Amino acid sequence: MKLYEPFQFLTTAECDELIEYAQSKIKPGTTLGKSTTRNNRVAWYEESRTWTKWISMFNEIDPVIDWIQTPQIALYSPGEQYGWHTDTWPSNRTHTRYFTLTCELQSAPGARLELENQEFYLQRGQAIIFKPSDRHRAISPTEGERISFTIWAMALNTEKH
Repeated sequence: MKLYEPFQFLTTAECDELIEYAQSKIKPGTTLGKSTTRNNRVAWYEESRTWTKWISMFNEIDPVIDWIQTPQIALYSPGEQYGWHTDTWPSNRTHTRYFTLTCELQSAPGARLELENQEFYLQRGQAIIFKPSDRHRAISPTEGERISFTIWAMALNTEKH
């Protein structure tokens, strides 16, 4: 697998499991508040039994990865979006976000992931890995619900040590 190239990451059954998990964690009508950048719903995936497998996958790209931050499941209905942003962290932390992986658990018409120079219409179970410093956004679906899964691969912050 390479950065910026879609690949099959999860099976249909794994996508279904993550969607069910998110739906059990999110209370109806909850959003991330009144942010002008983001107004969608999220759940944090705290079932760590598969995290070691994901760390190993990231190590194939770069062996500096030593853990992952708690993954996020994001749900987007029409009108819900996440505007232009980066996934970078303050430089005073012990670890830094080294890679972002976004996987499509459920696609919906009109919904997509955009980087400044690329658009991705991922299919169910497909993922893309990119650098957290890349500006990106999630475009709202025109109908239905888009559900995505995001993992941040972490590495020791060499600027701090």
